[in-house]
Amino acid sequence: MNFSSLKIVAVVLLFAGIAGGGRWFNSATTTRNQVIGLLPPTPDLSHASLELRDRILAADTQAQTISGALAGLIELSSLYHANGYLDTAALSYQGLADLDPATARWPHLHASILAGFGDAAPAVTLWQRAIELDPNYIPARLRLADLLLKDNQPSEAETVYRNVLELDRDNAWAQLGLARLELEAENWKDARRRLERIVQLTNYSLGYDLIVSLYERLGLTKEAEAIRGREMASGAYRDPTDPWLDDLMADCYDSFRLALEAGTKARHGDVDTAKAWLERAIAVSPHDVSAHFQLAGFLLEQRDVDGAATHYRRCTELDPEFADGWAQLSALQARRGNTAESQRLLEIGLKHCPASPGLYRMKARRLRDSGQAGAAIMAFRTAIKLRPNEPDPHLELGTTLLGMNRREEGILQVREALVWDPLNPTGLGIMAFNAIEQ
Repeated sequence: MNFSSLKIVAVVLLFAGIAGGGRWFNSATTTRNQVIGLLPPTPDLSHASLELRDRILAADTQAQTISGALAGLIELSSLYHANGYLDTAALSYQGLADLDPATARWPHLHASILAGFGDAAPAVTLWQRAIELDPNYIPARLRLADLLLKDNQPSEAETVYRNVLELDRDNAWAQLGLARLELEAENWKDARRRLERIVQLTNYSLGYDLIVSLYERLGLTKEAEAIRGREMASGAYRDPTDPWLDDLMADCYDSFRLALEAGTKARHGDVDTAKAWLERAIAVSPHDVSAHFQLAGFLLEQRDVDGAATHYRRCTELDPEFADGWAQLSALQARRGNTAESQRLLEIGLKHCPASPGLYRMKARRLRDSGQAGAAIMAFRTAIKLRPNEPDPHLELGTTLLGMNRREEGILQVREALVWDPLNPTGLGIMAFNAIEQ
């Protein structure tokens, strides 16, 4: 190719680039103008954190630029939804659905807000639209079915639940929905079969309450008692995992909500997400004692003793009058074999929290276990004086007195414990044994 030909090619490419750039600019300008027309009014941010306000204002500014309008509106919708500005978030999702009608996420998230408001009809329409756009996103189907069931549309709900099982034959939430329908129809045999399958699939984290009630209705008392005897979780209904809703938590600045949702995740086995959300709760509210305390307990359950100690200690630094922080930190040191340090922390805790019955109970137990029964009795009596309606200190004092052959005083304390907890098995056992001895 000669030089003249190269120049021609270069000129052609230049004009093609200019034309392409012009088309992009025109399209981006159109999108920007559409976004500006759809931007919801900024809500009252006077109670928002500084970082959240800054992010909302930055996203609002971005939404008015040529290069980032759609991305700005997407970020705004997430920030509003994650932090409780639900009316504004709903308007944002409505705008996103107009601008990006092929994405199922927007009607799904919009529907979740409307369902929470009790606006069933528009929520149903939005979830139906989300399912059309993404038939494989099961959380949308489950939420639609649950809403239809709640809205007294059982046949429509059954259809959606069965559609879920076509995609995921062992989906416990769809099975639970069908079981509820069978119970309402008094179809006991099928309901029993389905509930037994659900508790097997979920290790009793779903369906526990329903199957116990069904067994009792069918006269299967032994089966019901056997399940109760396993001391399972409550089995109360919980929402299925919803990744699109979970994604919002990365933009949440409410440490209480983060900790609450983290607790739910932890109870249902999603420890990685639980830890991430607790760490975010502390990141957005570094002085939130309850978040540190919850993370410490979580880490201890995961056998991260050093991490737990760090956050329990932080509780005592942030709020020296938070007795549970001292109690847990002291107990943790005792667990590690650091007896002297454990005792030191307990005494410091009592100085800061002289009205803590829990710390006095801890002190009383240690005195008793070290052979200082007289001092232990005094500490137990202090704990009882601070909180007389708690049965356990009465029982512990009672057993301590009985161990010293001070039967009359001991039985008196056990009776006092039974006043506050008449069915306490330990107290009833002691009283039964005492009756035999007499």
